[in-house]
Amino acid sequence: MSTLFIVGGGLFGSLAAIYARSKGIETVVFDCGHTGAASPAAAGLLQEKWAAQKLQPHYHYALALLERFFNIQHLSLKYDQRNARATTSGTESLLFIPPSAILEPQPLRQQVTSVGDGWLEAGGQRYQGWVYIAAGIWSGQFLPGLKVYGKAGAAFLFAGEREGRIRQVAANRQCLAFVRDRGTTYFSDGTAERVYTEEHDRLSLERAAAMGLTEPIQRLWGQRPYVPRGPFFQRLACRTWLATGGRKMGTILGASFARRLVEDELR
Repeated sequence: MSTLFIVGGGLFGSLAAIYARSKGIETVVFDCGHTGAASPAAAGLLQEKWAAQKLQPHYHYALALLERFFNIQHLSLKYDQRNARATTSGTESLLFIPPSAILEPQPLRQQVTSVGDGWLEAGGQRYQGWVYIAAGIWSGQFLPGLKVYGKAGAAFLFAGEREGRIRQVAANRQCLAFVRDRGTTYFSDGTAERVYTEEHDRLSLERAAAMGLTEPIQRLWGQRPYVPRGPFFQRLACRTWLATGGRKMGTILGASFARRLVEDELR
């Protein structure tokens, strides 16, 4: 059986590695640690209604894999009422898998410089087997014309564990505050911009302060990958595939594409 070489240790690549190994496939993940990778900043929240109609099949297909490998938590976020104009009350129920439970713990920290049909080169060495490119916004260098681009956003960590809360700020957009990692409270307002500036940070921190969160201890910044017409999965050659375009649904699409790769393609 061939070795599966994965380019990118984010949610897409890590989920493919987890599933492939469960099927007895030797797997090696390459990730050089690019600044701006989106997965470490992800909230890890899942909700079926966040999947547009086009993505509904991915949600249910992915959930079976996620339930097999992870302890999916049920999270209840209370609607924040500090805003006098707030019209939503009660709680919002979501599913939660922390990104730290998924991401490849020890990828090879080498930059992949070129790929071909069943091979890649990294660190001056050629590796031969199956190749799965899951490099987020950097995937375009391996497929000219892909037109992948990034939308940047920042999340913030605050000291201490606070009650989980949610606050509507616009149509289909919320501020979220909850314990993603022990000892801290994670905050995100869903900002995703092709041109990200300090002003976006300032506005996000204002929204955090309105929920009682001040003096962040860490800024998590990343660029979510987008491609025209939605998520992308394609066989590039007989033994090479590329997947990207996870947007804000990296866990769901990563798991869905992992099943497609391992169950349907690696033969």
